Amino acid sequence: MRMTSEWSAIILAGGIGERLKPLTSVIPKPLVKVTNKPMIDYAIAHAKYAGIKHIIISLAHGGNLLKNHLDKEWTKDKLEDVELEYPILDSEGTADAIRKIQDYVRSEKFIVSMGDIVTNLPLKEFMDYHSEKQGISTISMKTVATHTTQYGVVLLDKDRKIYLFLEKPMPTELYVSSMAQRTDLYLHTNIINTGIYAFNAQIIDVLENQPLMDFGGEVFPYLLQNNYDLYGYVENYYWLDVGNPQTYLWANWDLLRKYSWPITPNGKEYDEIWVSFIIDSGENVKIQKKTCFGEKVILKQNVQIKELTSIGTEVVVGEDTIIEKSVIWDNVNIGAGCKISSSIICDNCTIGNNVVLDNVILAPNSKISDDQTISDKTFELGSEI
Repeated sequence: MRMTSEWSAIILAGGIGERLKPLTSVIPKPLVKVTNKPMIDYAIAHAKYAGIKHIIISLAHGGNLLKNHLDKEWTKDKLEDVELEYPILDSEGTADAIRKIQDYVRSEKFIVSMGDIVTNLPLKEFMDYHSEKQGISTISMKTVATHTTQYGVVLLDKDRKIYLFLEKPMPTELYVSSMAQRTDLYLHTNIINTGIYAFNAQIIDVLENQPLMDFGGEVFPYLLQNNYDLYGYVENYYWLDVGNPQTYLWANWDLLRKYSWPITPNGKEYDEIWVSFIIDSGENVKIQKKTCFGEKVILKQNVQIKELTSIGTEVVVGEDTIIEKSVIWDNVNIGAGCKISSSIICDNCTIGNNVVLDNVILAPNSKISDDQTISDKTFELGSEI
């Protein structure tokens, strides 16, 4: 018998990841690793840790690659008593994905999350908050330091009930919103929507009867206009949309700094160094704290791995090479006498001897010859420099 439960989780993992290119030249965005773990695995672990027993992953772009990863990584033994399903369905937006996946939902309430964010939102507290408020939906939110319209604005009362929700509003809309006469309403321009939602199953009836495609731009405004109760869960937690190479680099640094605790890098920790397997190292190798390593890493003589560096699996680093604040993916061979800083080196790359890289993004299957000094450059798939 298929399990039923009070809560399910739906993870949307069908995005193309256009802004993250060239990191997504070969793999879909949810498979991009942050500190040696694909972002989709963080999302699954997040839901599982909150006690959710039924997790549905909506796949689209790169669906077969994701399916192969999930089949291999999330075995029954690892899932224990959690049911995981991952259909491949084409959709035209976040809400449309829920519409098309509705036959898989067998719970009174469900979470909608994204497969391409890193967060330590206290999900169980968020779910309890939604149950307490008894609205049709609760939106995860957090405060940011300064005024911003990049993520929209929200009008709340003291009970965190939402009266207005605008994503990326025009200045005129902000002006109209600020004219609200009720003294118990508060216009917030420093609260952002972090893209995790709780819904009652009633939302499926709404989606069946209305051609709404996107939650932020269409569903939430529709619900407010039709007098449904929406609430905002506003807390201070770690959240980062890994939307481009710069924020991707930040996400790796943040996890290594433990900003997202208890979400941590892959591997076992030894005094702020995370290791997945034994490292084969030569003499006088120096490894600083806040670093992580995958399996089968070879560090040759006099190598220095400085803080905020993530090294993947089957990586060879030549003698006298220094790497800092960089992310090195899998199957990478780095020559001797190199200096690499604030850079991203993707899978299956080869870097020659005496190469200096600063703020460089090297797409998969690329090669850099000896004695190159390169700064502030992005190289596409299969480049030869």
